[in-house]
Amino acid sequence: MGYTVSQLAKLSGVTVRTLHWYDQMGLLKPTYHGSNGYRYYEEKELLLLQQILFFRELGFELKRIKQILGHSDFDLLAALSSHRQILEKNLARTKKLLKTIDKTIKHLKGKQKMEEKDLYLGFTKKQQAEYEKQLIDRFGQEAKDHIAESKERIKDWTKSDFEKAKANAEGFMKELTT
Repeated sequence: MGYTVSQLAKLSGVTVRTLHWYDQMGLLKPTYHGSNGYRYYEEKELLLLQQILFFRELGFELKRIKQILGHSDFDLLAALSSHRQILEKNLARTKKLLKTIDKTIKHLKGKQKMEEKDLYLGFTKKQQAEYEKQLIDRFGQEAKDHIAESKERIKDWTKSDFEKAKANAEGFMKELTT
């Protein structure tokens, strides 16, 4: 059974306009056009839309998604497995960051003592580098420039400068939680 644009939009949560755009750019073409002029999508296209949504969720641009999905050796099962691994990794990191937030809130409310090193559980240099890469991939040169500016601004900071910045951040967090 084929789904119309409207039905697929409702099923997937994307807008009709988005589906039309995907069709126009050649990213997601309907299986066929009915005699009534409607576009119809079947399972192959539904799975393709799912891939588009997964790649978008991971921050890929539509142009890049089109290249990936259009590649002759694209493997749907391998892609799904890869998406799963990335999401599991992100989930584990998110859980660790949530614990750090919870501990920090308890610390700021005076309910739990927290060592300074524990303020940064869940943050690693590798993850910071990945985050920077994602920002640059997603937002381009402007993000790259901002990151370089930030690094330049703090490169000569002393321990005292970092402590002041930390105190400012803690004050901000306190305001948010009261």
